[in-house]
Amino acid sequence: MSVSIYYTATRKQKLTKEEQEAIHQFIIDYSVDEEIEKYMNTGEGYNWTSFYVYDNEDPTEADVIFEGATQLPDNSEDAMWEGIQHWSALLSQIRSVVPGAKWHVHVDDHELVWDEEHLEYDLSK
Repeated sequence: MSVSIYYTATRKQKLTKEEQEAIHQFIIDYSVDEEIEKYMNTGEGYNWTSFYVYDNEDPTEADVIFEGATQLPDNSEDAMWEGIQHWSALLSQIRSVVPGAKWHVHVDDHELVWDEEHLEYDLSK
């Protein structure tokens, strides 16, 4: 059974071009494509999947400006935890360039808590 991290941001204003460009760059910076290729070729490492963002031209609800889901790696004891840490760090970066949005980030039924002081998701809660 696979487990995924889900993410949604809502606000009245659509993403600006600058926000879209920053998000795109963060996604490139956090890419796991090389790790996926290594795993596919050698069986070594985690069974990652790429970060996935839904088409924002067809949002699932009104005012949704960013949303998606990514399956977490699950082929070892540490894999899922590494995946949660990695993708929540990316989502923290994305959140930092999208002011005024309401965010909902969760792993299946567990809500990730935002730490306003450190501007990151607090994975200890």
